Amino acid sequence: MFRNSIEITVEWGDCDPAGIVFYPNYFRWFNQGAHALFGAAGMPFHEMIEERGIAGVPMLDTRASFRAPIRFGEVITLTSRIDEWRDKSFTVAHEVHKGGQLCAEGRDIRAWVVHDDKAPNGIRAVTIPDDVKRRFEDGP
Repeated sequence: MFRNSIEITVEWGDCDPAGIVFYPNYFRWFNQGAHALFGAAGMPFHEMIEERGIAGVPMLDTRASFRAPIRFGEVITLTSRIDEWRDKSFTVAHEVHKGGQLCAEGRDIRAWVVHDDKAPNGIRAVTIPDDVKRRFEDGP
């Protein structure tokens, strides 16, 4: 399955008073990793939204497991991949490494949505196109 990795340098503002990464930043990085994954597959979000007429791919559920602390100034590698495709949603799996050490893992479930004024929240999930799924099986 297609994967993409990005390097992130931990900034002072990413850390809590104890000098380790404040946990909400992992979720920000997971979102960044999902966007980079689609871009690496040849479908940058900003283009995909316009070209495919979608409202986006909002998170429905997200979680993380933390295994080792990460500190200011350290460089981490975030690797993201699509773990599962469903009809209208998909799961993105993330791993955060520092050197060779696994420091955190995350998962988020996202929906493929379009604008719909009749829907309660103004958006509704629709079927993910097969050609999108194939991009992640075959690579770009």
